[in-house]
Parts: sequence; structure tokens; C-alpha cells
Amino acid sequence: MEENLLIQKLRELLARDFVHRKSIESDLYRSEEKYRMLIDQLTDAIYLSTLDGTFTGCNRALLEMLGYSYKELMQLSVSAIYAHPDDRRHLLQQLIDKGEVRDYEVQLKRKNGELIDCLVNSSVRRDQNHEIVGFQGIIRDITLRKKTFELQRAKDLAERANKFKAEFLANMSHEIRTPMNAIGGMLQLLNKTNLEPKQHEYLDGMQTAVDSLLQIINDILDFSKIEAGKMELDNRPFSLQQTVEAIISTIRFKAEEKGLELVLDMDPSIPPNLQGDPLRINQILLNLISNAIKFTPEGEVRVTIRLIDKLDHKARLFFSVKDTGIGIEQEKLQDIFESFTQASTDTTRLYGGTGLGLAIVKKLIDMLNGAIMVRSRKGQGSEFIFELELSQTDNVQPASQSEQEKDWSTVQDLQARFLMAEDHALNQLVTTEMLKGRFPSLQIDVAETGRQAISLFEDHNYDLVLMDVQMPEMDGHEAARYIRTHFPKPKSEVPILAFTAYATSGEAEKCLEAGMNDYISKPVRATQLISKIMQMLDASEQFSKEHFLHESKVQEHISFEYLNTVTEDDEELKLRMMRIMLDETPMELKSLEEAAAASQWDNLRAVAHKMKSTMQFLGLEDTLETVKFIEVSARERTHLEQIPEKVRSVVQVCTRALGALQEEIDRIK
Repeated sequence: MEENLLIQKLRELLARDFVHRKSIESDLYRSEEKYRMLIDQLTDAIYLSTLDGTFTGCNRALLEMLGYSYKELMQLSVSAIYAHPDDRRHLLQQLIDKGEVRDYEVQLKRKNGELIDCLVNSSVRRDQNHEIVGFQGIIRDITLRKKTFELQRAKDLAERANKFKAEFLANMSHEIRTPMNAIGGMLQLLNKTNLEPKQHEYLDGMQTAVDSLLQIINDILDFSKIEAGKMELDNRPFSLQQTVEAIISTIRFKAEEKGLELVLDMDPSIPPNLQGDPLRINQILLNLISNAIKFTPEGEVRVTIRLIDKLDHKARLFFSVKDTGIGIEQEKLQDIFESFTQASTDTTRLYGGTGLGLAIVKKLIDMLNGAIMVRSRKGQGSEFIFELELSQTDNVQPASQSEQEKDWSTVQDLQARFLMAEDHALNQLVTTEMLKGRFPSLQIDVAETGRQAISLFEDHNYDLVLMDVQMPEMDGHEAARYIRTHFPKPKSEVPILAFTAYATSGEAEKCLEAGMNDYISKPVRATQLISKIMQMLDASEQFSKEHFLHESKVQEHISFEYLNTVTEDDEELKLRMMRIMLDETPMELKSLEEAAAASQWDNLRAVAHKMKSTMQFLGLEDTLETVKFIEVSARERTHLEQIPEKVRSVVQVCTRALGALQEEIDRIK
């Protein structure tokens, strides 16, 4: 009985134990299931492997990453997924040495053979005896991140390369254009001298060579600007007829030199006022017409422009430039608009050029949303055809009178003082000779550095500053900003004209942002330079328009009549007095300028008082009255606004008089 009871209790205990174990197993299973579900939800791939390199477990992310099923992966050697076997050996060595590895970069191979970039974080698994039995880890796919990084790196490198290219082009432009400015300027000056016909012939040849070299430079710079996306289009009202007629007028002489007929056939129904970029249309037509003339030994060049249709304030236009020249081989036609391409290997040798002209034309027409094609046969001429769509406008653009400039030809002389900041000796000489040849009374002070320019500007009053952009110590931009910010009005408002050899995009903006009024590109043409200067002086509130001498005024000349009377024709006494005046007058003029610039009225009065006797001895009666005016105004503090102009007048007259004084001394000796 007791034995049966014992057996029954034992069975109950075993049953309860079984139920308890099953409950534990069930809880454990549920826990493991939750764990597996959690692991499978992770986006990072997780793996377990044995010491000999077989997989013992993984999550869904690893299967998706590598493209295998669970069964396939469990039968696969771990080394099979490595793109480079050495990577696994290095990884295992580090794991064994250190126990774990973090952010180990490696390339793995998917089932389809595709390579992916991954980061591996792994550690060893040990048994109860602390022996290594396998490995476990997390793998992260960084392929997209790495590609993004590489793309960003490539973008940064490209931007740096573009920046370096732009800087190189700017420097190249400056280094070439600066001596070209000197050469071109010297040729212009030489052309004004008395030359024999043969010398004129040589001079014309040199000028042609200079123009050709500049065209090559401009082509390279234009092409680079377009390639870099730095060329911007204008959008303003203009007259197509006036634009085209101006081109024909400009280039007709080239056709006449070769005995060619240049014909313009323009549809009269084309709207008179269009909206667009006349400068780029000018550039396209000028390039095509110049090419046609260059490659046509005889016959004609015909420019045809037709209105195709008008719709919704849009005008579709047809352009054709046709010649009877050498033509283009058929196999070359498809490449004719490519960069650095010529119709044949002999073209550059026979006709010159960079092979960029048509590439620039094509890119400009693309920018204008147009299309261009060419028809040609070898020996039978060529025809370049393009279409553009332009907007019509009711805004009337006056005939180039926005480009209309005043006629400055009536100005015979200019009473003014300029500061020229230029570090190149030849350019100093060329610019000075250009301006002095046109305006004999003009005074020009020269500074070779930006700092020297600031120093001279501080000491003297100037009507205009000619500022080279690139100079040592302080460049033109810095010097202009200094003038605008560190001097009081009206001195800080003096007009500044920038001289730049940089022909790259943004140079105009840089000059204007620095406070300059305008800029002119090297090589400088005398007519263009003088026109810019006259416009700036005309617009300046500080410059008296009376200093534009519109007729050949008889300048006040030195007279020795009073000096002869005082010395009673004693040549030795006269000579001593003239030498004293020759030595002291320049210092007095400088003191006069400095006192006026600093508004030191007592000093100004004293200097003017001292100079009266010199003016009397030299017979400069008008200037004597001016000096008296300065003396009285400084003493009584009246008419002070007129003093800078009066001082300038005294300096100009006396500077010329000192030359005549030296000549008289030389004569007596």
C-alpha cells in the first residue's frame, strides 16, 4: 500500500517536472523566436561561423545582401564570399590576435558576381574552456555611401580643377596680354610717325600678327568660359538690322582687300525691335563671315537673313552665310563643329586659327536654343545655316546711341592730372605717350605698385586714376577699395578706370565691386581709352568741364620782358635768378598742392604769397592773378571750393613754364 502511494507520488513529481520542463522549453522557444524575429528585423547583416569557415547562422539582411537562400549559405564556405582571399586571412589574423575587429573595410562578392563594399565588425566566440570555437559579427553594406563619397570627391576635384583652370587662364591672359598691350601700343604710336611706304607695309604686317594672336587668345578664353558654364547671356531690346549692318561695315574692308564681294540680303519684314543678346549674335555672325572671307580666294560671300514665321510675340529667323571658297570634304562635315577641328591638316598651316571658332559658334547657338548645320562640297564653297527664335518687343532701342558716345574730337586738349598705377615699364610708356600725344597739357604721375599709388593719391589731387588690376604689394582691386573707404569725400569719389589683362568671366563684376567706375581690357586701343576717359570725366561732378579745351587755346607763355628790365640785361644776374626760380618753383608747387589737399589755409596763403614774385618775373600775368586769388581766398576763407581747380591750373602752367625756363638757361650758357 505504501509502495503504491510512493510510486503514485513519484509519477506526480515526474509529471510536474515534465510539465515544468515543457513550460521552460516553450518559454525558451518563444524567447528564441523573439530573438530571431528581432535579429531578422535588423538592417545590418549578422553572421555566425565556425573556426574552419562555415556559416552556422545569419539573419535575413545577410541573405538579401549576398543574394543567397538560407540553405545555400549554410552550405557555402565563408571564404567564397570574399572578393579578395587575402582580406579574409588578414581579418582572421586580427581577430585571433585582438579578439575583435571594428570597421574593417572589405569587398564581398554576391551570388551574381557583383562586388559590394562593406564594413565588418567581428569578434571571436569561445567555449567553456575559453577556447575559440568560431566567429560572430555584423556586416554593413557601404557601397552606396562609398559611391556617394567618390562622386563628391570627384565633384570636388572637378571644381578644384575648374578653379585652377580659371586661375591659369586668368594668369595666362594677363601674362600674354600685358606684353601684347605694349607691342600693340607701340605699333599705334609708331604709326603716327613719319614712315616710308615700305615701313608702313612692315607695320601693317606686325599689326595683323598682333590681331591674329589676340583672336587666338580670345577664342581660347571664350571656349573655356562656355565649357565652365561661366558665359552668361544678355536679354535686352536691340535692332537686328543695325547689329548686322554694323558687322558688315566693320568687316567689309577684309573682303575688299581680297577683291571679294560681300553681299547682305536681309528680309525687310523682320521685326525692327527684338529681345535677346545682340553681342552673342554679333559674335556668331562675325565668326562665320570672317571664316567665309578667310577661306574664299575669289568670288563672293553672301549673308542672307529671312523671317520664317511670327507667333505669340516670337520671331523665328533663318540665317545663312554662303561663300564660293575652298569648301569642306564630305567626311569632315560631321566633325566641323568639334573643338580644335579644322577641315584638313593643311588648314591651320595655310590659314591659321585655333579650330575653336566653329565650336564656339555651335555652343553659342545651343545656348540661344537655336540649331546650326553646314552644306559644302570640296572646291565649291560652303554655306552655314542656323535658326534662332527671338522675342519681339515694343521697346525701341536707339541706334547704338546707348552705345552712342559723344564726339570728343573737338576737344583739343585737357587740363587735368591723372594717377597711373602700372608696374610694367613699357605699358607706362605706351599709355603716357598715347594720352600726352592727344592731350599735351595732361599731367600723369606714375606708381609702380598699389601701395605707391595710395601714397601718391594721399599727397596730390587727381582728376582720374588709371588702375592696373594686377600689381605687386597691393593689387588694383585692393587699392581701389582703399581709396573708396579711407579717404573723405570728394577725394574718395575720384573716377577710377581699371586696366585689366584678365578676359575671364566676372572680371567686370570684380572691378565694379572693388569700387572702380569702369574697366578696359588690354591690349588698349588709343581711341577706346580716350573715349572711356572722356566719358568718365564728363560724368564726374568733381571735374570742371572748363578743362575740356574744345579749341586750340593759346596757352599762357613765359615772357622775360620784366626780368630783362629788372636785370638791365645783365646776363649773369639774369642766369642766377632763373636758376633760383628753376630750383625753388617745383618745391613751391608741391607745397601749394599739399596745403590745398590738407586744407591748411595759412600755409597755402604763405606759399601763394611767395610765388607772386616768380609769376611776375616769368611774365605769367594770368597765373599771377590766379595766385593772388588763392592767397586772398586762403586768408579770408572764401571761395574755398574753387581752390583745388585754381591750384591745378597754376601747377599746369608753371610746369610748362619751367621747361621754357630751362631752355632759356641753356641758350644763355
